[in-house]
Amino acid sequence: MFFKVFIFIIIQFVPLIVWFYLLKRKNIQVDWRLILSYFAFGSWFGMMGELFLYKIIEWIFHMPIWEYRTFPVHNGITSSFGPIMWGNAAIYICFHKNYQLFPLKKKNPIKSFLFESGFLLVIEMIFNFVAYFLFNDYFFYYFVPDLWHWSSFTNLPFWWAGYKFIVKFSSLFYKEEKLNISIAILIIVVLFAYQ
Repeated sequence: MFFKVFIFIIIQFVPLIVWFYLLKRKNIQVDWRLILSYFAFGSWFGMMGELFLYKIIEWIFHMPIWEYRTFPVHNGITSSFGPIMWGNAAIYICFHKNYQLFPLKKKNPIKSFLFESGFLLVIEMIFNFVAYFLFNDYFFYYFVPDLWHWSSFTNLPFWWAGYKFIVKFSSLFYKEEKLNISIAILIIVVLFAYQ
């Protein structure tokens, strides 16, 4: 199992490495401290966000939207792989927000919403496909069948809100590594201690 998890992590970084080298060819410099800030914030924020949203969705709709099937914790609401998964997702957001390979025209709010949330929806589906191939099960399973349980369009508003939060707070924690990493460790320990 350790080998599969290791391969899973490596596969997640391959598109980022390619993206980095394409940026380098265009003489676009990346700020490693900014990337670290995104990873540290995302590593705990994503899991906390899932726990929060799950309870809100359950309260409003009286049914869950998703469940984790690979390394589930907190009754399948999130995964013990969450700190790495969400940290990597935050790095993808960092690249998407700050290191575009092609300049984009100013977007109206609807296009911005679709561009940001749609990006994360695609990343999530690829993540789930790779996990299915490696672990022979969905990493997370969506009960809403609109995207064949790999993801769901119902998630778009949550992805968009998460995108905005990660951009805002990762920027606030920029060059505050000690504080950012300390908060991440503290919250991750609490998340795993109280299941």
